[in-house]
Order: sequence, then structure tokens, then C-alpha cells
Amino acid sequence: MLQNVIYAILAVITWSAFAYKAKDLVNDWSNSELRLLCLAIATFAAPFVTASPWLYVRIDSLLGYPNIATLITYLEVAVCLASFVGLLVSWSSAQAKIRPRHRVIVAYSVTTILSMIVLFLLGDVDAAERPIDFDVYYARTPYITQFLLIYFVLFSVSMSGLVRLCWRYAKAVDAPWLRRGLRTVTVGAWFGLGYSVLKTASLIWGLFGDSPLAVASNDIAPMSASVAAAAFSVGFTMPAWGVGVSRTRRFYTDYRAYKQLYPLWRDLTCAFPEIVLLPSRPRQTRWSLRALPQLLGRQVIEVRDGRLALRPQTDAEVEHTTRDLPLLHHRQVVEIRDGQLALRQHYDSRVATAARALGADKSLTGDGLEAVVEAAQIAAALKARARGTDQRIPQPLLPHDPAAGDIAREADWLTKVADAYRTSPVVAAVLSDTLVSRSDESALA
Repeated sequence: MLQNVIYAILAVITWSAFAYKAKDLVNDWSNSELRLLCLAIATFAAPFVTASPWLYVRIDSLLGYPNIATLITYLEVAVCLASFVGLLVSWSSAQAKIRPRHRVIVAYSVTTILSMIVLFLLGDVDAAERPIDFDVYYARTPYITQFLLIYFVLFSVSMSGLVRLCWRYAKAVDAPWLRRGLRTVTVGAWFGLGYSVLKTASLIWGLFGDSPLAVASNDIAPMSASVAAAAFSVGFTMPAWGVGVSRTRRFYTDYRAYKQLYPLWRDLTCAFPEIVLLPSRPRQTRWSLRALPQLLGRQVIEVRDGRLALRPQTDAEVEHTTRDLPLLHHRQVVEIRDGQLALRQHYDSRVATAARALGADKSLTGDGLEAVVEAAQIAAALKARARGTDQRIPQPLLPHDPAAGDIAREADWLTKVADAYRTSPVVAAVLSDTLVSRSDESALA
């Protein structure tokens, strides 16, 4: 049936979340908040196993007690709710208030759990096994009514506490992934509150007659709880895996910028090897399994850049790994600027004028035009240096610098320059005209 499939999917999701955090707990067992989080996730994942109709009847048969799986499931949820609220209290309270508030939570939870066990055992649930509609079928059964009411009150109180604490704490934290995770938990808590409100309303209505909310209690409420489960699994683990997402995104951003800057950096460092900041270092011949991911990452860059390593100078870049990528990227920015300064005596104001005119003809404006002008000056100056031509301008032209010393903005700016250097037809046209004029001047001389 559909419930078996849905519960199985949610069980996989929630137990995966538990496994993700359990590996951290193994390495940091003394972390009380991490222990509480793992307990909360485990007891949140367990009900999707024990409440599955297929397993529900088998648990009852194994233990020889009809509908005992309902008690097990609800007790798991009760422990889970207490753990989640206790965790949020630890995160959002002053250190002096954590212990007293935890005692209140534990006292309330233990009292509720013991009351639920006693009331369930006193009630008569032998009439039929009801894995789907236990709450509706036994709503008027003595003791079971009180059992369900106590459970739903605990659920409602816990969800209300999560909504209040998560939303308030999300406004106070600076870590973006923790803030997103808490807001995701808040959304899940609202769905969880929808579950308990529907169940409670149907139960109370059923005491006075047939409840019109029975269908909603049996079908809609469990789906609402399932959404809450998925949101909790994502939200409470988001601060951990979200950092990895940001790190991966930052790596690809750096790698793309690194690749874009490479041709310009390569030509400048070939012309001025002395501006290279980091000397090449010998390759390591020994490696271990722990180093394998690093070596594989290193291969990615080295295979893609192997053709560049054939240049006459030793390429120190291929001696580094993907873990060094931010350093290599920043190094490119510094060395490109050093190379530009070293090229100043070869800059020709006529190149800048020609590039600006051609760029304007192609409707380039602002930084786009300035990037093309700067790229054309670099390309022409490198050619002039290779030919041994020295312009000897009394006041050398300084590179355009819209970043005002900000290394991140400067990297973005030089990326635009590098793109123009590599692909702009304006640069190619200016360079061609410059070479032709140089040839004419040489012939006349």
C-alpha cells in the first residue's frame, strides 16, 4: 500500500541523516549537543520503520500484543520531540539557564512517557489491529482516549516550542547555513503542528459523535508529519553538509577564475620569470590512501593544464593541488599586476587610443571597454618587449584599477581583462595594426 512506500522512502532519508551525523559523533563523543542531535534524529527515523503497516503487524505478532507497535512508535516520537526541544534550548539559551530548562523538559517528557505506557496497558486494544487508523478506531476506548490526548498535547507543545525557538534563533545567528537550517526546521515544525492539531481536533470531536475530520486524521495528518520529518532531516543536518556545498561552489568559482586568468598570467610570467612568487617544489613520490583524494584532485588540474606545462620555464602551478587553488588564484592576481608594472615602459598610448576607438565602434562602454583597452595594451607591450622595442614614455601609463585595492574585486576585474586578452576581436585587430605599423616603421628606418 501507499503508506509502506512513503514510510520506506522517509526511513531511508532520515536514517541517512542519522548516519551522516553519527560519523561526527564517533569522532567527538564528548559533545553533548551532538549526542542529543543524533538521539533526536534516530528516534525521528525509527517511527517510519515501526509505523509502516507491513512491519506494524509483524511487531505485534512477534511481541504477542495487539497494536503494541503504536505504543512503540509514539514513545519514539516522544523521545524525539524532547530531544529536539532540548537541543534548541541548548542553542538558544544562556549557559546558566540550560541545565534548569533541560530538567523541566526531561521531567515533563518522563512523566508523559510513563503516563502513556500505563494508560495504553490499561486500555483494551485487542479488538483489531489498526496500523492506519488506530487514533480514530480507538478514540472512544477508555484510557486510550487519555493516552492519545496526552501524546497529542506533547506533540503540539513541542512543535510550538520548535517554531518559536527556531524562528527567533535564526534571526540571531550569523552562520548562513545554520540560519537556513533553522528556518527549514521552522517550516517542518509548522507541518508537525498541523499533524497534532488535526489529530487532537478529530479525537475531541469523536468523543461527542462521528468526527468529520476522521479522513483528515487518517490521511492528511500523516502526510503532514511526513513533510515535517523530511524538513527536520534536512534542516538539522544542513549546517554540516551546507558548508561542503559552499566549499564546492567556491572551489568551482575559483577554478573557473583560475582558468580564465591563466593565459594572461602565463604570458606575463614567461616574459618576467622573476615575478613568480612561489618557487617550484619537487613532486612527492610517496602517497597513502588518505592522500588519494588530494592526488586525484591534483590530477584534474595537471591533466587539463598539461599542455601549458610544456613551456620552457618550470611551471610551479602543477606542483600544487586543488586545496591550494585559492592561493594560486590570488597569486595570479598579484603576479599579473607585477607583470603589468614591469611592462610599463613598453606601453604605447597609440594602442590605448586605437583600442578605445574600436571598442566604442562595437558599442563597448564602462568596464567592458576599459578591460579591452587594458588587454590590448598588455598584448601589444608583450609583443614590443619580445621585439626589443622600448617606448621610453616619460610618464608610463598605469594599469586601470577599479577595485581600489580589494583583492576579490581586483580578481574579478582581471578576469574581464583576461577574457578580453584571450577572445576579444578588438585586441586581435589592434595587435595586427600595431605589428603592421611596426613593420612599416622598421622598413622606413
